[in-house]
Amino acid sequence: MNRTWRVLALIAAALGWLALLGHGAAIAQGQGGGACPGGYSVTGRQSSGQSYDPNQANRTVLQITLQAASNGIAPGCTSAPVTITPQSGTAFTFVNGSYQLGFIQLNSSAVSQANVTRFELSGLSRNRLVRGEAVTIDLFEISAGQFPAAGEYRGTVLVQIGNDLPQAVLFAITVRPAIKFLAEQGAMTRDLSFGEVTAGSVIRTAVYYQSNAAANITIQSQNRGYLTHSSQVPGRVIPYTLNYDGIPVNLANPVQINRPFRGLAARREEMVLEVAPGTDRFAGNYRDVLMLIYTAY
Repeated sequence: MNRTWRVLALIAAALGWLALLGHGAAIAQGQGGGACPGGYSVTGRQSSGQSYDPNQANRTVLQITLQAASNGIAPGCTSAPVTITPQSGTAFTFVNGSYQLGFIQLNSSAVSQANVTRFELSGLSRNRLVRGEAVTIDLFEISAGQFPAAGEYRGTVLVQIGNDLPQAVLFAITVRPAIKFLAEQGAMTRDLSFGEVTAGSVIRTAVYYQSNAAANITIQSQNRGYLTHSSQVPGRVIPYTLNYDGIPVNLANPVQINRPFRGLAARREEMVLEVAPGTDRFAGNYRDVLMLIYTAY
């Protein structure tokens, strides 16, 4: 009797251990593929960095904001990886025709991995998504100091949760028209002297600049094309002419010259100012202020 009971007790104990082991196996399985039944989806949008001004030194960061598309997501979905990859499959790019925008990738605390082909969200970011919070992630910073062609640069990233189909999120960055004068080849303000003008005189000077778009040049003479005597006595003036890069300019009124966009190379545009010979002039100093305004558009 006692012997038989002991055997049954051992069998019962063994079955108890098997039951416990079976229960443990069920929990492990639930935390795997069954922990996030049906998965979940997110909405994504670009939340910063929509424009870039080459003339500004401000930091421009491209951010993406992700948020779950519905409520009541299973807590186990926090284990599903969330990745951001380039649509091209090779590298992130932002292009405008044949032009590319330079940038660097950022490795923020919101991601656990960042390289040229992918970002992977950190566990904390995944937890916030499952709770229904909006998660904003710094992805890229536009490289400072570059002078790209004006226009809209586009690039698409793919946001994927687990093995679900990825969602495309478009990034669009508008580079504003800008002009950059090349100071090493000429100052912004210049004092030009005709010298002694009794026998006539010619000045040749050049403007060096870059434009990332078409450019408009407005030329305006303070004295409407005359050098005026320092005494300001009426009639004591000397007329002069201006030829801007091969174009005769009538200085009686403001003149506008349009330059089409022909690439990002530096431009050199020559100005020729000329005083015709004359003998019926009062001695003294004569001056005018010539203003040139360059506007990219």
